[in-house]
Amino acid sequence: MDEGHVLNVPAGRMSIYVDDAGDFVNWAGCDKNYFAPRKLYFRYLLERFNSARGGNVEFTHFCSTADSIEKDENKWRIICADGQKLLVDAVVIAIGHGEAIALPNGDKDLTSSGYIDDPWRNFATPKDGHMIGIGTGLTFIDYALSHIRRNEKNTATGISRNGLLPEQHLQNRAEPLEVPAEVRTSPSEIRQFIENSQDWRAAQDGVRHQLPEIWHNWSNKHKSDFLSNDLRWWNVKRHRLAPEIADEVRVALKEDRIKIVQGQIERVNQIGEVFSVALHSGEIFRGETVVNCLGYSVAGTGSVIDNLVKNKLAVPAPLGLGLCTDFPRFNVINSENRAHPNFFAIGPILFGERFETTAIPELREQANEIAKSLIKSLQN
Repeated sequence: MDEGHVLNVPAGRMSIYVDDAGDFVNWAGCDKNYFAPRKLYFRYLLERFNSARGGNVEFTHFCSTADSIEKDENKWRIICADGQKLLVDAVVIAIGHGEAIALPNGDKDLTSSGYIDDPWRNFATPKDGHMIGIGTGLTFIDYALSHIRRNEKNTATGISRNGLLPEQHLQNRAEPLEVPAEVRTSPSEIRQFIENSQDWRAAQDGVRHQLPEIWHNWSNKHKSDFLSNDLRWWNVKRHRLAPEIADEVRVALKEDRIKIVQGQIERVNQIGEVFSVALHSGEIFRGETVVNCLGYSVAGTGSVIDNLVKNKLAVPAPLGLGLCTDFPRFNVINSENRAHPNFFAIGPILFGERFETTAIPELREQANEIAKSLIKSLQN
């Protein structure tokens, strides 16, 4: 990770503690509107984690894959891929994102080291020359800026169906707007509310904070319609750039070091160490590196999840996007719609049920509620 990679949320909203909003700001000695380097935030998380485990918490890390989780009376048996078996009092499913979304024409034939298929799990440095990003969101921005900073001759092209870059944060964030009851009823009402507000950022922030409840109450048709028609619009406005990063992007666009193309990919070919990206329009782009910036699927499949559903210990969330819990709590429910008192889920696996479930403000609240429920379940 490059030192120039910064958080996309101001420091004042990045504390890990629900009851101490200023913890990160105080630790870093920065202003609440500062967009801190990600490496700095990593050090903060590591220090807080080590402090917690240095108290009365005993921590053991098993570096393995959980193949299955089985009920064993009031406990849970976890069977790992390497043969380890663990009998535990409680489980929290915290597996993060699913697999990287594949390129439209597949990527199994792209074998060169110049193809970066999973940009955050397998972070790599693009080769000098021209870099092509498939997708134009925050991942593309991070990779493209790192690429052109490293060598003044390097250039980057981002290709996406909407041809849009993320919007920009304001230096000073306004308070989120209250969302009227009638706005909560459908995706179209949400979109009109945000687009027609004098301060669309404050309007979207208001929706974002209440979206888990709004989303949970929508019909599956509303959810499906939103994902089909509004998701790209939402992401462009929701996942914003830090002001200084937006300024750097504007300069790079003006100097033609970064180019944004709207188009649909027909195929990606590899000829030796050079890639050729062809669009339906007939345009062809060539580069030494291709970075898959399409994002990640919801972590709703894989052996451990499939096993839980098959054994009726869990049920798929709406639209098959993750697992169901006893909303607004985080206890996983079984096929009889009963909540397990000692089995929880957190993060992206709750996408189908909550939608907004990946950023620190949401994860902080989820972790706090789960921790309190864990303590209660273990005391019973």
